[in-house]
Amino acid sequence: MHKKLSLSLLFGLIFLSSVHAQVIEHKPSDFRGDVNLRRYSNIDGNNIRATIFNSGYSGNPNGQPTYVNYEWPKNTGRIYIALICIYLGAEVVDNKGDTIIIVDVPLGRTNNATGTSWSLEPVSGFIDPQQTEIARSDRKSSWPNAVQKGWRDKRTDPIDPGWVGSWDGFFGKNIFNADQEFYYVTSDDLYKRNPYTPDTTDPSRGGLGLLMDVRTLAWSQILVNDIVFSIHDIKNDGTKTIKKMSFAMRVSDWVGGEGAPDDLPYVDLLSATTFLTDNDRRGSAAFGSDPVGVASLKYLETPGNQVNGIDDDGDSDDNPNLIGQISGNPDTVVPHFTAADFSSRMLHPGDKIVLIEPETYNRIITTYPVGGGTVTSLGKKIVLPAAGLLVAEDTLDNGFDDDFDGLIDEKQSLHLTHINELTQTTNPVRYINYLSFAVGDTIKRGFIVPGKNAAWNYQNVAPSIDESRDDGFDNDQDWDAFLDDVGLDGVRGTGDQGEGDGKPTSGVGTEFPGEPNIDKTDVSETDAIGITSAVQIAESAINTNTAPDQSYWNIFMTPGKINLIRLLGSELHTWVSSGYFPLLPGQRQRMAVSVAISAGGNTKEDDIQSVIKKQKQAELAYRADYQFAQAPLQVTLTAVPGDGKVTLYWDDIAEKSYDRFISKIGGNPRDFEGYRIYRVTDAAFLDAKTITDAYGVRTLMHPIAEFDLKDGIKGLHPIDINGVKFDLGTDNGLKHEYVDTNIINGQRYFYAVTAYDFGYIPALIPPTETPIQVNVATDGTITYGTNVAMVRPAATVAGYLPTEVEYFEHATGGASGSVGLRVVDPFKIKGGNEYELSFKDSVYQGTQGSVFVTKSYSLKNLTEDRFVVTEDTLIRPGDELPLTEGFRIGLNNYQLPVAVNNIRTGWNNPDAYSFDFTVFAYSDLKGDLNPSDYKLIVGSDGIATSKDTTIVYLSGLRRKRFPAKAVNFKIINVSQNKEIEFVFSDNDSLGSGNGRLSTDPAGTPVDAVYFLERDKSGSLKYTWMVTPNIKRGTRNPQAGDTASLIVDKPFLSSDTYRFKMIAMNTSAVKAKSDLDKTRVVPNPYVAASPWEPRNTFTSGRGPREIHFINLPAACTIRIFNVSGALVKKIDHQSTLMDGTAIWNVLSDENFEIAYGIYVYHIEAPGIGQKTGTFAIIK
Repeated sequence: MHKKLSLSLLFGLIFLSSVHAQVIEHKPSDFRGDVNLRRYSNIDGNNIRATIFNSGYSGNPNGQPTYVNYEWPKNTGRIYIALICIYLGAEVVDNKGDTIIIVDVPLGRTNNATGTSWSLEPVSGFIDPQQTEIARSDRKSSWPNAVQKGWRDKRTDPIDPGWVGSWDGFFGKNIFNADQEFYYVTSDDLYKRNPYTPDTTDPSRGGLGLLMDVRTLAWSQILVNDIVFSIHDIKNDGTKTIKKMSFAMRVSDWVGGEGAPDDLPYVDLLSATTFLTDNDRRGSAAFGSDPVGVASLKYLETPGNQVNGIDDDGDSDDNPNLIGQISGNPDTVVPHFTAADFSSRMLHPGDKIVLIEPETYNRIITTYPVGGGTVTSLGKKIVLPAAGLLVAEDTLDNGFDDDFDGLIDEKQSLHLTHINELTQTTNPVRYINYLSFAVGDTIKRGFIVPGKNAAWNYQNVAPSIDESRDDGFDNDQDWDAFLDDVGLDGVRGTGDQGEGDGKPTSGVGTEFPGEPNIDKTDVSETDAIGITSAVQIAESAINTNTAPDQSYWNIFMTPGKINLIRLLGSELHTWVSSGYFPLLPGQRQRMAVSVAISAGGNTKEDDIQSVIKKQKQAELAYRADYQFAQAPLQVTLTAVPGDGKVTLYWDDIAEKSYDRFISKIGGNPRDFEGYRIYRVTDAAFLDAKTITDAYGVRTLMHPIAEFDLKDGIKGLHPIDINGVKFDLGTDNGLKHEYVDTNIINGQRYFYAVTAYDFGYIPALIPPTETPIQVNVATDGTITYGTNVAMVRPAATVAGYLPTEVEYFEHATGGASGSVGLRVVDPFKIKGGNEYELSFKDSVYQGTQGSVFVTKSYSLKNLTEDRFVVTEDTLIRPGDELPLTEGFRIGLNNYQLPVAVNNIRTGWNNPDAYSFDFTVFAYSDLKGDLNPSDYKLIVGSDGIATSKDTTIVYLSGLRRKRFPAKAVNFKIINVSQNKEIEFVFSDNDSLGSGNGRLSTDPAGTPVDAVYFLERDKSGSLKYTWMVTPNIKRGTRNPQAGDTASLIVDKPFLSSDTYRFKMIAMNTSAVKAKSDLDKTRVVPNPYVAASPWEPRNTFTSGRGPREIHFINLPAACTIRIFNVSGALVKKIDHQSTLMDGTAIWNVLSDENFEIAYGIYVYHIEAPGIGQKTGTFAIIK
């Protein structure tokens, strides 16, 4: 546990004295909307897919085939929601002094006179304008690049202007809290319909002067993988205070897709959730016989009111440590509301009253004037009669303190009977009792001590009452110096402002996130007012494109409007709003929702309960500041088609994953555990989702293969999800390659390789798996993430010649191990290129002298003069070497200590007497195990001379001299290709000291040869020795005899291997003979073929496929009917691995052809021709 640091008085002075001091200094930006930057993307980071647009809405507003409604599971065509969008409204005083309503809309509003947009529009600097997508965390090409000077809101970073090449994350630079995150910024400046100038520094600016940052997030963690989060962060970028504002969310349901309008949406005010259901649970054809499920929107985060003096969200009692630190008695200074607080009361002259300053919201404690008079509160003059005034609670929602108690718009239904969403209990909330202060006191907004200069500390600030994410103060005291002191950019190690200074650094007043757990990055630091209005209307009741602002405001955005209808037979729009609240210049407020979808239950109520459980997980993620357990990083998968097989290989980036959330809650952030491989024939991956939970709902996918770390973490994870547990594998070890042979040629397959972690048991978090990202457009176009591949195995082309190794040789050295080479991806092979494999070794002193071990290997492309692999240390048994230029090297290294290989050691002539080849030994002396091979070559007398040497042994007590002698042999170190020195002990009586290597069958002692070699330091060392014997052979060695002296040893620096690759190719001669194998499948074609893809069109039969197989790489196919008329001409060009042409069974005029007999003619220039027939049967 790390002790949290309390803020000092100095900190309170360093950060601006109040939020109002900050906003008065606000300088409007030059961010403006641009219709030319409209973009859309499909969020598909988990099981939900939907199109999001960078002007504030998502779904498919006009039913266009290019876009996707909220679909679950993704790529199934099963639709639940048509549209979700946000509206921003306010009551302001225009340039003429009139009070008007302005409402910003996200789409569909134009100036009829000019055709220009009056809608929210995207701001430049947040996408790469050359790309067609919104900026997304998992696609770097979508980010603004150096040409755009990086991210527009980060160009003021003095250390890294624009964060070029880094993700502009919700919590900071390159912080990927979610598995998929989208980010854009919109502006309302083009809405110039009203005579209102929100920004005095730019009179041309329209709208309300608002900017809206939007982030859409998805996690693949199983607890939240059916949920999408959308966070709308709205900033008053103008110069005028907006005193009365309201945000609204509109959802247009389409539960079940096309069909009878029988949707039944409803809003549960207690849980702040909209539920979207279908009356009969029957949907479009995409649902088949499966019942339609339930969708929901939970309003996680609503704007806060930091000026009304009330604990709107009721969280002060959740922080008893804060209450215990305040000055004064909490029951007096910040009491709970009672029923008496909402009774009318009579104010008499001399009674204490509270007035509110209009800009600072400071409270001034004064008295009711004797004899009556005029007072001013919030800029409004009120005449108080001499006889007194009867006042009641503020029931008008007018943003004013009607009863002079310093509280604004207190309401019995919201504050006396406040509903705690988590506990579902009703409790009164606390408020600041301004009437407890003395006459003459001035109380700053959110403070509980008098004085305009009161310091920001936990004694003076109200505990979680009127808290704000714009005040530079850690309201809930959860900032941790050990974990959170990372600086303004939100990431540790950049050395930016505030990092490591021991104080919370807020991002308020900047475009930077600031440190965790303060202001922008802490959801609890807002006094959320919750849902204040919920209205449902028939789709035809209002034209949202032409409705005036006043209608939006009156019908949907005014607090207290509750109009929830259930009109069966009518499609409904559901509007939920939150207001009123003030928005000062520079301030931000949020509106955030989570969309969750469930299905598979036996009844509609089952699905409702299921979606409620999912939304509870969304609530937990929100309360953790939109953080949740993250999946490992996504691998990059490559699929190589073959004849009857598919080879998959992928990188190891997932093994470098770091989960910040798990680290923060005390777990191991390096939690990668393994890989899973899935194979399906449909892009929705439903084929693999076969593992059901305790209620029979398909929950988990079953892999065709799994590889996990050998770390003892295996079997079923103890944390279940509705009774089903994640299988962590069998400790079978990691691999990055898999060959699938359980396939059918011609069938289209989708493969996904996911990485998973081992979860965190203390926090009841099951394993998290990387998402499978596939996006199928209605025209059949498919895009997918890096860990997904689409492949169609097929026979190779006619005349195919496979990849080969032209030669492979052990060029130098004598390692005892073996080297293998296996072609994995023939498309990557560089034909004609030569390679060299080399090694580095290291040596240490063992009990028997120097011990040599392999340190690393390198692989060089000699043809291109560059290293493919440099000093890789993967040389242990079982290590999987990286895939390089289409092939993978395999090393089978010698693992035992250096030793003589007695099988390969011996004479070239078996008639010569045998010998012993051993490490040098003389009395107490032992030689070094030098890992080299040798040749002892016998020749004529005097071909070499031994070295004059004196051997000193028994710790220097004894000496033995061996004089130099002309001998009839020499010794070559074959591994180093050099002749070595040696000592010759010429002992046998037969030789009589004549310098010949020999032995006397009847006498002893025998001759001995002692090897002398220099080690790496240059010192001369004894290594090996040879002593003849008569165990085998019939004579002494003679000229022409050569002994091979072989040592078992690992790969050493002296070892090199060379080889040359031949790329795949074709032979025209072979292709001619292979033409006989060309055929049509299926033949006959009866109604359909097994490999035809799912119909993605909204009507019609869908795609058909007839395959011509074993074709040459280039040829022309002509198809005729029996009358001889040309029906279709196909120009076939393919890779060498794919000898298949696919015909969609349409004529050249794009008409469906009739059933019957057809003739085909194949013409391949330089190869030949082939004809045949096939039949099509209805």
